[in-house]
Amino acid sequence: MTCTLHQLRHSHATELVNGGVSLATIRKRLGHQHIQTTLRYAEVSDQTADAEVRQWRRQRTSSF
Repeated sequence: MTCTLHQLRHSHATELVNGGVSLATIRKRLGHQHIQTTLRYAEVSDQTADAEVRQWRRQRTSSF
């Protein structure tokens, strides 16, 4: 199986964002001038999104 450099960049950005690395850091690492470009590269997995929402809910309910 072969892949392109472009596909590797997408995979790398996605791995970083799902590992908790900030978009600002990923933007810098990929050399993007605009964060909107980085947003097209880094895709948050369903698992990561669900975990983030659960954490937000816990923090919200513990502050009451």
